[in-house]
Amino acid sequence: MTTRIEILTSGDATKVLNEIAAKFNDLSEPMNEIAAILEGATEDAFAEERSPVTGAAWPALSENYLKQNPKRVGGQMLQVSAGGLAASIAADSGAFWAQIGSNKPYAAIHDYGGLPEFAPGPAAIPQREYFGVSSVGEQDILGVLIDYFTES
Repeated sequence: MTTRIEILTSGDATKVLNEIAAKFNDLSEPMNEIAAILEGATEDAFAEERSPVTGAAWPALSENYLKQNPKRVGGQMLQVSAGGLAASIAADSGAFWAQIGSNKPYAAIHDYGGLPEFAPGPAAIPQREYFGVSSVGEQDILGVLIDYFTES
């Protein structure tokens, strides 16, 4: 037994499909909104000192580090200096992409954490994830795309 499905479009359906297809030529508008969502999640992560993905609190600074940097006692971990990591975060977007990043060479080790094969200093840095979005953020991103493709 063979099942055959035919979809015939005419009139309004064809017009709507053509309008949706035309929107794929330049996604700058939703990509800009998505970049803003990514940036907001990162700013919240720094402010709350929590992973934007899981909501887990960042590990505390080590006693050894606090002894070497007494100004950090009781203070914020990664967002202290005006020229530091938090201030370096920038979002950008284009016709087909959205991104967020930092120009600081040490940005990745803070987001991913150190590995045992690294030198002793960096290897001891635990992960303090600040890039990413939660499931709510993912839904916000999907909402942006749905709104973009369904608006007339």
